[in-house]
Amino acid sequence: MLLPNTNWFWYTHENELRLDLGDTLTFVAPFALKNLVNLPSDKQLFSLEDTEHYVALAESLDNSGLELSDGELVQILLNATAALKFHKPIGMKSWLYKTQSTSGVHYQLALLEPTDTAYPELGQVIVIEQDGACATCMLISNEFAVNSSKKFSKFEMIKVMNDRLIPCLVDIPVYKRA
Repeated sequence: MLLPNTNWFWYTHENELRLDLGDTLTFVAPFALKNLVNLPSDKQLFSLEDTEHYVALAESLDNSGLELSDGELVQILLNATAALKFHKPIGMKSWLYKTQSTSGVHYQLALLEPTDTAYPELGQVIVIEQDGACATCMLISNEFAVNSSKKFSKFEMIKVMNDRLIPCLVDIPVYKRA
């Protein structure tokens, strides 16, 4: 897995938020600039706080049992870090999802169930921030249709009440000990 280092820096170029990872590698965040705030006017170092978010989420996802390639994991981590640092606050969309009798998250992973029964597919999200009774999530499913007029794309941000989150329990292999 790609680990943060002191040479990484955020910048904007051609209407995109980017992160220079050194060694000719550049990450481009999927968020439209109109949805971002506090954008760097020049190079802005990947901060200690950015590193803390990145590493904490990496550990959480690693412990979850979710099977991701290194590339997928790094993409999720960088997008989540960019969202925490630069994304504008988003409006609540709880009415699109069913209230759950047993709600919560498991290693920051959760599922959302649309209220429209014509769309039975669950959307998998990572919770990047919880504030009291609500959670800001990032979709990690490829896409997620919640009704005939609303479809979310991978890495899109969703804010819901905590009682809409279904804990995502991934099968974790059991290792025998001698």
